[in-house]
Amino acid sequence: SISRRKWKQWYQRRVRGMATKSEGIQRLLQAEQRANAKVAEAKKKKQKRLKEAKEEAKKEIQAFKNKMDFDFQEKMAKSQGYGEDYSAQIDKQSEADSKKLDASLAANEDKVVAWLIDLVSDIKPEVHQNYATVGFA
Repeated sequence: SISRRKWKQWYQRRVRGMATKSEGIQRLLQAEQRANAKVAEAKKKKQKRLKEAKEEAKKEIQAFKNKMDFDFQEKMAKSQGYGEDYSAQIDKQSEADSKKLDASLAANEDKVVAWLIDLVSDIKPEVHQNYATVGFA
């Protein structure tokens, strides 16, 4: 009933339609693959940036820690007298104090000796106050 020509036309349209559909599906699959590749690449870049940021932060933290440790050691050295300036200052101060003591000794030696001799030689016998309050005296 259907002429051969019509059947051929119908078949060709059908095959063309199938080919068009499969081409469209292939295009969609290819686009999906490209999109997946771009997403994977973006993830890799993000991971790389995060890793670099972590490494940079570690370097900054270590540099800060080293600086603070150096400052602390420097302050400890100065406060405990390990520095040359501090040692020289202590030596100078000790020498000045020694000279003051020597000058004071030279000026007051006779007075001190006389005072000590007076204390030793001038004995005044007295009853101790505790002994007197008990009533034995």
